[in-house]
Amino acid sequence: MSQPSSSRPRLVGVRTRERVARPGADPEKRSRILKAAILIFGRRGFHEARVSEIARAAGVADGTVYLYFENKEDLLGCIFDETMDAALARMRQILESDGLATERLTRMVDLHLTLLSSDRALASVFQIELRRSARLVERFSRTKLGEYLKILGTVVQEGIEKGELRRDLDPRLTVRIIFGAVDEIISEWLLSGEAIPVADGPRLVGTLLRGFAAVRTPVPPGSRP
Repeated sequence: MSQPSSSRPRLVGVRTRERVARPGADPEKRSRILKAAILIFGRRGFHEARVSEIARAAGVADGTVYLYFENKEDLLGCIFDETMDAALARMRQILESDGLATERLTRMVDLHLTLLSSDRALASVFQIELRRSARLVERFSRTKLGEYLKILGTVVQEGIEKGELRRDLDPRLTVRIIFGAVDEIISEWLLSGEAIPVADGPRLVGTLLRGFAAVRTPVPPGSRP
């Protein structure tokens, strides 16, 4: 991995809520509970799911869940926080790596699509459950989603400055077009029941880079169309 270029703004990781491990905490057991919560939230929905169902799926007693998490909302928050932390860490690595800006943008988009399309329950949690409550969206997503968009914006701006992308592009609008496209592809995949989404990163970014207009061959003056 290359060293950060001086032309790139330094991106600092977002702080998560501090969670202090209790004495005797078992990381493997905590991980099982989180995975079970993803499965149950994805199948049943956050509001319909019960802690007892999550405990049963994790193979632990109901009370054990509360040794690691305060309540269902805390479980949902941990799922979002830890998934986003891992994704953002990978995106920062891609941002600081060598290669064309368009190549790094493609890798970032592919990371997003692959992360969610590899786990339908996790995708359901992100695309549906977190959005059912404005309070949950406000609490869990604003800061980390903001960093996600900032990273995309940084690589888009690099592409513009280096002549890889059109000079007249609005980076803010471009980032929202990309995010909206990825979001819709994952949502449509969830609703359709198809095995895989209609596009991966290279196909989606490639389509956006080429645009929708057909390439027209100039017609010499005086020739018949």
